[in-house]
Amino acid sequence: MPDSFQIDTANRPAAERTDYWRSSVCDQFVPLAVQPTVGELQGRVVGVTIADTRLRRMRASQHVFERRPSDVRASDPEVLHVLSMDHGHHCHMEQDGRTTTLKPGDLVLYDSSRPFRFATSGAFQFTIGLLPKRLLPLPEKVLADRTARVVPLSDGVGAALGALLASLAGGSAAPSAPSQQVAIQHALVSLCVALMSDERPVGSPPSVHLSLAKSFIVRHLGEPALAPADVAVACGVSLSYLHRLFANDGTTIVGYLREQRLKGAHRDLTTSLVDEPVLLVGRRWGMPDPAHFSRVFKKRFGVTPGDARRSARPPKPVGRLAKTDRQMVRSLVGGGSRA
Repeated sequence: MPDSFQIDTANRPAAERTDYWRSSVCDQFVPLAVQPTVGELQGRVVGVTIADTRLRRMRASQHVFERRPSDVRASDPEVLHVLSMDHGHHCHMEQDGRTTTLKPGDLVLYDSSRPFRFATSGAFQFTIGLLPKRLLPLPEKVLADRTARVVPLSDGVGAALGALLASLAGGSAAPSAPSQQVAIQHALVSLCVALMSDERPVGSPPSVHLSLAKSFIVRHLGEPALAPADVAVACGVSLSYLHRLFANDGTTIVGYLREQRLKGAHRDLTTSLVDEPVLLVGRRWGMPDPAHFSRVFKKRFGVTPGDARRSARPPKPVGRLAKTDRQMVRSLVGGGSRA
């Protein structure tokens, strides 16, 4: 079964409700200021997790929610929020220099990577999907252009997306099989991309199939045998059509796959506090052959993986620690045998 949960202020002593509610909302969504504004605090959140996507339904008394710059700096899960207003009077929402007013039957997108603010006019119910942005391989400028813009749930893509969110957040329609969860997540990604394509004011719309293909690749980077044909099958399109989509995007399927793997490996080598062997980093990103990994990494970044890691951190004392590292490497590769 999918992971599910429920939090309710009614289950806590009155003196503990405010702190409990604030910490619970931050845990289940993103760190932000949670301010009940009038009357007795009432709040309830239920939800499920489908693959990598969190779905939440929140019902509460009048509130102001504000994600400040300090909250973004402290923690950013890099998710796109898809919110539908189910019940209430109206709600003012701000992000990216835009202010909009939601009413029941409206949907809005907002981004965890930048400040935002919600102010409800009374008691309300929201249904919210938190979709990892890495599954939406769209430029940040496209995402930023679509935030804080109301989309009606009465027809079109908005109606389909709102209905899917509502059925999943309640838990009754959430699939239990992992493969079905991935399929549902694909549907959410597809609808979100279609929504942004349909509403973009300028430029050509991004391809839904291309975005789904990139999303599939990103989620399977650690599989060394991943091939273009696998991506085409997962997206339900022909391989030749998929090649054309990537060509029109200025790249190839293999080129995009290689670039995402190398970027991930470079990020781990230059930012991780864990000094793990380079060969493990390569394996994690789908490049298990150390010689191949080193060669393509140097071609892309101009330095070897080991040099990239050393340049990103202070020199490490030699001696005992270096010996420990050598022992770790020997144990990982089976006493010095080739992987």
